[in-house]
Amino acid sequence: MTEQVAQLIKKSEEAIEVSQKLLKDRYFSHAASKAYYSIFYATQALLISRGIEVVKHSAVESSFGYHFARTKEIDPKFHEMLIDARRVREMADYAISDDVIGSVASQKVEDAKEFLKAILPLLEKK
Repeated sequence: MTEQVAQLIKKSEEAIEVSQKLLKDRYFSHAASKAYYSIFYATQALLISRGIEVVKHSAVESSFGYHFARTKEIDPKFHEMLIDARRVREMADYAISDDVIGSVASQKVEDAKEFLKAILPLLEKK
């Protein structure tokens, strides 16, 4: 694992920790947003581990879908998880009202944990 990939995985793990704290303190929008970033960092780590370097959120999303979900190297549900987490994050970060409820934020945090757990074995595989 390269240093860059390791750093992204560390950021992903830390984002999960922060999202859990935010969820506990009832900052649901912030928890959901941070959970998305955990998924985003893990996805970037996987892409970079395969020599695919993209930065924009939309490019990370589409590259993950093309290289991993489409080929079924990873269950396509994880691509849907990434897409949905981004949708919720955008609502959480840009909506005027706090539209993210606790159950949604909680689900995004659980998704982030599941996502990272699914990505880690793929980082060892080439």
